[in-house]
Amino acid sequence: MSKIVYNESSAVTQYPPCQGGCPVHTDVQEYVRQIAVGDYDKAVAAITAPNPLASVCGMICAHPCETECRRKDVDEAVSIRALKRFALENGNWPEVKKAAVTRPEKVAVVGGGPAGLAAARALAEAGVAVTIFERSAEAGGAITNFIPHYRLPMDSMRKDVSRVADLGVEIKTGVELGRDFSIDSLASEYQAVVLALGLPASRSIPIPGADAKDVLLALPFLNSAKYHNFNFEPGRNILVIGGGNVAMDVARQAIRCGAESVKLACLECAGTMPAFAWEIAEALEEGVEMFPAWGPKRIITDEAGNIAGMEVQEVLAVFDEQKRFNPRFGTNFNIIPVNTVIFAIGQGNDNLSYLIDSGIELTERGILRYDLHTMQTTRPGVFACGELVFGPGSAVKAMSSGQKVALAVQNFLDKLPFDAHLADRYEVLGMLSPATVEKVKRSPRLSVPFLDEHTRAQHNRHVEIGYDEQQALCESRRCMDCAAGAECIEQICALCLTCLRTCPYGVPQINEDGIFTIRNEECQACGLCVGICPARAIRFRDNYVQHAFEQLGDALKQAQSNGNPATVVFCCSYGAFAERSFQKYINNGKPQNLAVVRVPCVAKVEVQNILEAFALGAEGVFLAGCEQEEECSYLDAAKWAGKRAARAQEILAELGLEKERIEYLSLTPAEVRDFAPVAERFLTKVASVLNGGGGEEQ
Repeated sequence: MSKIVYNESSAVTQYPPCQGGCPVHTDVQEYVRQIAVGDYDKAVAAITAPNPLASVCGMICAHPCETECRRKDVDEAVSIRALKRFALENGNWPEVKKAAVTRPEKVAVVGGGPAGLAAARALAEAGVAVTIFERSAEAGGAITNFIPHYRLPMDSMRKDVSRVADLGVEIKTGVELGRDFSIDSLASEYQAVVLALGLPASRSIPIPGADAKDVLLALPFLNSAKYHNFNFEPGRNILVIGGGNVAMDVARQAIRCGAESVKLACLECAGTMPAFAWEIAEALEEGVEMFPAWGPKRIITDEAGNIAGMEVQEVLAVFDEQKRFNPRFGTNFNIIPVNTVIFAIGQGNDNLSYLIDSGIELTERGILRYDLHTMQTTRPGVFACGELVFGPGSAVKAMSSGQKVALAVQNFLDKLPFDAHLADRYEVLGMLSPATVEKVKRSPRLSVPFLDEHTRAQHNRHVEIGYDEQQALCESRRCMDCAAGAECIEQICALCLTCLRTCPYGVPQINEDGIFTIRNEECQACGLCVGICPARAIRFRDNYVQHAFEQLGDALKQAQSNGNPATVVFCCSYGAFAERSFQKYINNGKPQNLAVVRVPCVAKVEVQNILEAFALGAEGVFLAGCEQEEECSYLDAAKWAGKRAARAQEILAELGLEKERIEYLSLTPAEVRDFAPVAERFLTKVASVLNGGGGEEQ
């Protein structure tokens, strides 16, 4: 799309902040825009194109896109992840066709988690025959093995995995590297091997009492709760050690496993805990009691070896001045009375010593030696990706690594050089200026509906309800279309400064040197300047506005197909106009002689568009927009839509035609949902005018 500009001289892609923040560079603007206009099928297509685990990301993505969203400087970031889920649950998914194998080489991917699945999909789409080797009973890695049901229903993961398999990727489960096969055996059959082993081993802390019988590790506990109906016996008081996202999963799962109480202690203070803020908030809502800035000293046991409590020590700092992990403790101690301890302090790789005999070197700490540029291990043709090489991280980050390693493998097979640092070079649009931020219309973020905390803690059902259609349409309109708006065609610009006087956001500007520019990075894509420029020297960088108006000719032909004169309605595409009920009306319920052209805000309808409709044979034109104060995202949209309708009326009168054949209406959502009488009234009015009745008073 035109908003993604490839600069030939620097070979750097330019993204809106949301797309740059997404590790797989999903076209966030595109799918949020398609949701906003009610085209959920196109939204799904945009979501799934770069993302092999779209269902999973709709549920549990860490959504770095929201962290980068420029809307947060105005009020709050757009709720992108929740919108993704809505689209995926309401749109039709594109069919997966088996990829043609066009290369003679075969590639083995060891590990069927996010990184491995992403690498396999990318290689299959490039024509490579791929086999995934997964040691668990199902592919999916940590997501399948450890993410609790209350966060992610298994159907989501299985749907994503099946779509990778449908491409032609062979997935072998229940087979383990080092037990059932070796690197050497793979190398005898496959021309390249990708290690995507993840970090499946939980860590403990060697403190006194760590070997007590009721000390558990995070990942085995989560797996037992997910697949083996693990429940605590009555009277269990749990202490979770750790402050990350896995620790929050453990604490919340412990509540669902029947714990009498759940406490959590971590080294970090409340403001620096590594878990996402929303994970912490949800754990607190469900009754987890937290002890931040307290580090484990020893586990206290009685004579029978039963845990009686945990002695913790005050933590003054977690990192030293060089930002190295080096906790500094105070002199205060505390005892937390519990009888079960679960360590959730991080993950590591399994013992990889079996790789040494295959020519793959490990560090002194048993970590894989890995070239950050070529993505290869010390054995040529054996690559690595995902958490195995970059440490604990999000699923979408692992997928990005898998996609990148697929490129590395292709270059290796083609005997071409590869540098991972050059494979994904991009620039991101900067922040909005404070002056523009002040002008943007405020629109609070819609909270995503959840089950109430008391209900959700009693079972393992998915806790997030998600948006309904009206909520999703409202939230998606908060997107500001960063960098998709106006740009000046300098060769024909007359420097009349009409756009400068018109823009409600102050985007056109004359700098200190007297040079005029339209600052695209500040543009809010309202379209007012495009329609008012006398030299036609302003256009949208993105083509979605142009595509909307290209509907006019075909819509009129269809409306005129029965030989009757037709009337055109230019209507907004957003809000109630995007709801299924309105789309059902225009597809199946409208009068035959009514041509409907949905546009991205009627403020973008130019006088020329209205007159073009008459030139193509329309008998009347009306503009149907949103009620300004409550519905429209743009400043002054209703005012300018009304002005353009009035100007078109004047031109019609100058041509000797009745001005009543043009009308602008600002409609409430209720009026849009019951659009039939609105349309019928205008059709009747036009018929009356043409029959000499004069229509209604304006």
